[in-house]
Amino acid sequence: MTFQRDHAFKRLDYYYNVINIAILSKQNAASGLIPASVAITSHGDYTDAWVRDNVYSIYAVYGLALAYRRLDEDTGRTFELEHAVVKLMRGLLFAMMRQAHKVEKFKNTQHVMDALHAKYKTETGATVVGDADWGHLQIDATSLFLVALADMTTSGLQIIYTQDEVDFIQNLVFYIERAYRTPDFGIWERGDKTNNGQPELNSSSIGMAVAALRAINGVNLFGARGGPLSVIYVLPDELTRNATTLKSFLPRESNSKEIDGSVLSVIGFPAFAVDDPDLIERTRAEAKAKLEGRYGWKRFLRDGHQTVVEDTSRLHYNHSELKIFENIESEWPLFFTYLLLEGLFVGDEEQVKEYHHKLRNVVIDSCLWDPAHPAAPQPDPAAPDNAILQPHDDDEKLHLPLVPELYYVPSHAIEAERANPNSQDRIPNDNTPLVWALSLYLLGNLISEGLLSPSEMDPLGRRFTVNGRKKDTLVQIVLLAEDEELQEALATYGLETQTVDEISDRFTVLPPRALADVYYSLGRNTKLGLTGRPKRPVGVLGTSRLYRMEGHVFAFTPHFMDNETFYLNADPDLLVSSFESELAFAHDNWVFAGRPTMTVVLTKEMILGHSQLATKDIAVDASCKNLLNFFMNLRSGMCNGIRVRLCRLVETLNTSNIAALDFLVEKARDEWQHILKMHKKKQSAARRLGLNESQTQASTPGIPGTPGTPKRRSSFHGRALGTPLDKLDDEGYFQEVVQALENMGHNAKKTHFRLKEHAETSTPNRSASPVSSSAEGTPTITMTANITSPSSTTTTTTTTSSSPTSLVQPHIDTTVAIHDQQDHVLSLTLGDRSQFMSAIDSLQQSVNLYDQVDLLHYLVSCEHLDYYLSDLDATLRQLLEEVYLKAVHRQYWSIARQASGLLGKGVPSLTINIIDLVLRQKQISVGSGPLEYLISSAVGPDTVAKMIRKHCADDVREGPVVQEIIIYLGGFIRSTPSMFDGILRLRTHYIIIALREEIRRINHCDEEEAIEHLMQLSPFELQSLLGTVLSGPSLIQKNVDVLVRDHAAGLLTVNMAMVAQRSAAAANGIDGVEKATNGANDDLNCPQTAIPMNRDDNKILIRGQSAGFHAGNFAKVDINGYVMFAKSRGVHVWAVDRHDKLIMEHASFDTHISTRESNDFAKFVQSLKPDMIVIIAARDDFTEHLTPDAIDALASLGSQTIRDVQYRDSFVLIAEKGDPSNAAEMHKHAMDGPTEMVQREFTFFESNDEQVTEQNIHRLFPTSHGRWFRRRMNDGALNRAPKNFFTRTWKVLDQCHGLLIGDHYLPRDPTVLDKTPGEFSFALAVESFLGFFADPAQRQIAVEILVLTYEMLMQPTHKGKMIQGNVDVPVIMQDAQRAFWNTWVDKNKAALAKSPQFAEKMDYDAHRELANQLFYDLPFDGSESTQTYLTASLERLLVPKIA
Repeated sequence: MTFQRDHAFKRLDYYYNVINIAILSKQNAASGLIPASVAITSHGDYTDAWVRDNVYSIYAVYGLALAYRRLDEDTGRTFELEHAVVKLMRGLLFAMMRQAHKVEKFKNTQHVMDALHAKYKTETGATVVGDADWGHLQIDATSLFLVALADMTTSGLQIIYTQDEVDFIQNLVFYIERAYRTPDFGIWERGDKTNNGQPELNSSSIGMAVAALRAINGVNLFGARGGPLSVIYVLPDELTRNATTLKSFLPRESNSKEIDGSVLSVIGFPAFAVDDPDLIERTRAEAKAKLEGRYGWKRFLRDGHQTVVEDTSRLHYNHSELKIFENIESEWPLFFTYLLLEGLFVGDEEQVKEYHHKLRNVVIDSCLWDPAHPAAPQPDPAAPDNAILQPHDDDEKLHLPLVPELYYVPSHAIEAERANPNSQDRIPNDNTPLVWALSLYLLGNLISEGLLSPSEMDPLGRRFTVNGRKKDTLVQIVLLAEDEELQEALATYGLETQTVDEISDRFTVLPPRALADVYYSLGRNTKLGLTGRPKRPVGVLGTSRLYRMEGHVFAFTPHFMDNETFYLNADPDLLVSSFESELAFAHDNWVFAGRPTMTVVLTKEMILGHSQLATKDIAVDASCKNLLNFFMNLRSGMCNGIRVRLCRLVETLNTSNIAALDFLVEKARDEWQHILKMHKKKQSAARRLGLNESQTQASTPGIPGTPGTPKRRSSFHGRALGTPLDKLDDEGYFQEVVQALENMGHNAKKTHFRLKEHAETSTPNRSASPVSSSAEGTPTITMTANITSPSSTTTTTTTTSSSPTSLVQPHIDTTVAIHDQQDHVLSLTLGDRSQFMSAIDSLQQSVNLYDQVDLLHYLVSCEHLDYYLSDLDATLRQLLEEVYLKAVHRQYWSIARQASGLLGKGVPSLTINIIDLVLRQKQISVGSGPLEYLISSAVGPDTVAKMIRKHCADDVREGPVVQEIIIYLGGFIRSTPSMFDGILRLRTHYIIIALREEIRRINHCDEEEAIEHLMQLSPFELQSLLGTVLSGPSLIQKNVDVLVRDHAAGLLTVNMAMVAQRSAAAANGIDGVEKATNGANDDLNCPQTAIPMNRDDNKILIRGQSAGFHAGNFAKVDINGYVMFAKSRGVHVWAVDRHDKLIMEHASFDTHISTRESNDFAKFVQSLKPDMIVIIAARDDFTEHLTPDAIDALASLGSQTIRDVQYRDSFVLIAEKGDPSNAAEMHKHAMDGPTEMVQREFTFFESNDEQVTEQNIHRLFPTSHGRWFRRRMNDGALNRAPKNFFTRTWKVLDQCHGLLIGDHYLPRDPTVLDKTPGEFSFALAVESFLGFFADPAQRQIAVEILVLTYEMLMQPTHKGKMIQGNVDVPVIMQDAQRAFWNTWVDKNKAALAKSPQFAEKMDYDAHRELANQLFYDLPFDGSESTQTYLTASLERLLVPKIA
């Protein structure tokens, strides 16, 4: 033991001498700062003190101090070394505190000019260059300082002395907490690799910020003697957002750097910021493969820094210049030290051995160093790897290890190195040693020799962050009722709640805005001019904690339920979806002690809509029932596979994560009282306009011949809400609770309308007549909008009036026509004041919300929003707000969107969702054509609002819809990022077109009707439809549901699982399509799903089974081997078209809840075409409100037992509409178990004798029944590309002169010379090039052409050869389409000759559009596919050009 201690002291003495000479001798005696080097070269002055270099340089001193502390030495060296560390850290602290004003500004702006400086004068800590003279914004440097501060403070060093310093450190936390959205200049200080001064989002900066936030959280900067005011706080949502962004970035460093050696500091020492072992391994492996050389690692590919061919007279590089640095980039030994340290900290002995050995070849012995003739060391092969550090025979000389900054290729060896990388000897540069690298090298050797342990250097245990296992977190949910009346109504039927007044006096429940106000006081310091955290929303992780101050506990409701300024949360279905999404987010990202606790306050407003509008004529909407149903189902303990527990607030105290708010006690008690008072205020509103529900209802647009109602079905088809009947046996209880809630609404005080109410009258559907008249003397306005096709750059508003006139507004043509009872016509033109007073008179009389919003639209076009109307004693803004509130309450979504657009309303969380998309490298565009604006970085809410107003002026409703789409996209990318695979740019205008086309295709309506239906969709339905469009690849796979209707004979939408199904749902088999044991092709079950069958087989076998509540509670249908399960209570219908071999529709009707559901079911059955195969199966119960019409509808299909079916019986029916005599059915009583599997075989109709038309010609051609066409249309609108597409396109471009689309050209030079294959900016260049295709499907064919061109060039006969010319994409495409058409026309000449439409002209040019559409519906591969014809065209057009 004595020998080991003596040996340790001897070794420490050696390291002390080395560190004293190499590092401490350079520490300034006054400031404590250390210069990066003593060198002044043509590449820069290294004598300044960089923040990053100083922290890294002092790590060796810190490690040596801890090693001496371990031995409890009495020479004073421990104290000396520790205080050398403290002095440097305080020197950096003082330098930054002098720029406190910059920290304050940067918290709000994140602007490069407001950043802390990256380097300071070594002697004084003063600034050395101006704000604009250096790339100062380096978040990784500030974060590294905080990481070191947390570790050093935890190990016992006292660095922070005063409360002012604590407040400044807290503000540094706020300074870096938005690293995930702040482009900076990065670790190499120059941003974009071309050195053009453009900052980027960098993985290394975000990763170091993650490490800093994780390390500093909860650290008491005064150590063991500190109190609550010296504790540092980090908001969990900001930490999670940074960590999530980092995972989405890696292994990429930034847009211009596909990989960078700096990621080593993130996945290993000192950050340990990544917890996914697979991602760590993948990142390290990719970086090593691309960057590692004999002398170190390249910083990044094509790095010209300090190469002999670099032009040092300028900082930036010219176009095409980067290519000259390829394969001769300088290599930095620094990265070997990172890998050595990582191996030591994680216990990877092989990695330690490998990099010890590699370092021996680059670390120079000071006794052999000749600055005049620099050379790499020539170590003795027999000597140990750390021979320099071992005792030498010549004891008079101290052998210091010198780690050069980099090794470069000398000029005479440049060409040889380019031709054969890693073949030439390199030379160290003048900056030897680089103190930063030397410090890490010495630290690694201290640990290697056992003089220091990783646990001493990592007292917080951050190296143990890596964990491949996910914790199964239980989420606690506290439901509070607004008042006793609501509580009693809910408790009677099984939903136990407390009122806000009933909870203990120890608890207070506040909205999330109050928590943002609380943190505004954190870190505030008047002396330094610091205000604390900006008032930004606190996310669900922050509100899922409880907070304690002086023994009192505070709970905060989730932010997503606090959206008062936009109409989204007025849709209960969307609220359910948001709740599920946030619940999943909290579950998946909870890494803190205790359980997350979500506190929800149930209000009458949530149940009945806006309470101030609750009057006796308002009924509870079906979607509100779904909201109640959702909360009731939480009692089961599961929600989409997530374990939940409903409990009282007091029961959560022992299991919740509780954070302290004790910093408020001393500093902000008065403000806290103000916050409490402010957030308990309630708002009220007055009504000024009249309303007739019948008038407005009748004016709602619909598909001609179908009901035009905005009211929603009692349950959105496919929502996995389950049923509270699983827990209660009271018959009809749900109707009773709804009735009780309605009665509560009746007791509400009726507010005053400015205009008179009208009696209900019956009016025709608005869309059924050009101009529809309303109540007596009340004019009706008709105005509809149409978003144009992709080829158009403007949006047009047209009218249903019989005499259209133009609207004076950019890119809009509109007529507003008003007819009164005498048929007097009032024609209004936006911006024309000639009818201003008449419009006011009409507004006073109107009781139709559509008329009111159109009249107000006209009035606003003539005057400003705050224009006062004396006749109505209100401003236009107030009247629009009134119309908006009534439309939202009654769920007239088109009116709500129009009013919202006119008012310029914005969603507070819009910016957050934009950030979530941008951070995952998805660009967003707003508008179209010349007015299209691209968002590629984080933008503020005011900027977004202005952008939407400017670029969505064609249809005032487009702005709100764009906001909705961005919010839904943000939600999808958080919950299911795989939906965005292959997508770089999200063009909102084209997404709206894709949504419109989805509606138009499946409903066979025109564009104008489709856009009106799109505007009428509820927020949740719009979100669902968007989820369908986003799920492009899955449209040709299994596990995708089929088409459903939003109401009988109404709009077809697609029932998609918008989020990944969780384990419980999958295990129970209750959702979607399940592959049967006999198997089928994976790509055949999809919306408008093709029946799985062999091509020559004309049979279809259908089997169905039903189970009532007591018999298993399921309903399913098996069609040729594919099993589909019903997801909700009631009667479920599947309909199959026998002509096109398609499952056309799957609709669900909860006839247990209401007679309206039953009536809708009857209408649905009546709407089905004759000869369609109909499968009906019941789940749970469907009889309670089954009407005679519904029973007659079932009987008309052939049911003989329907009149005998009782409550919760099992019932299944398989029939052909129009052939009731051959129906197959089975009925079993509730307690007799499920029905047997009823089955029936059908034969599809042959169509050989049918005359060929454009509508049925697809039967003569190979087809996927519209699935591939639909996928290409959707993927094209979303700009989706396959995996590795951009790297392959780079190789195609590298082997030709350029790519051509008409007049648009993407040249080889300088594109491939400036950009590497994996570079994000290259992908964006290709994306912009493909954007010249106006047709989305055409764009996707272009993608396929480039993929096939790559495969052709990779063939052995063509590999490495150049295409002598351009790749003309449209020419190749048209050649393939022509060949496809001619092939199949020749095969079907006899059938086509009988058709008048094709008899005269069968050539491609005469039917180009039809031929192209049929071509777009071919699968990608197979015997008859786009690949077949495109490959043949490539052989004809490109192969002859290959030389």
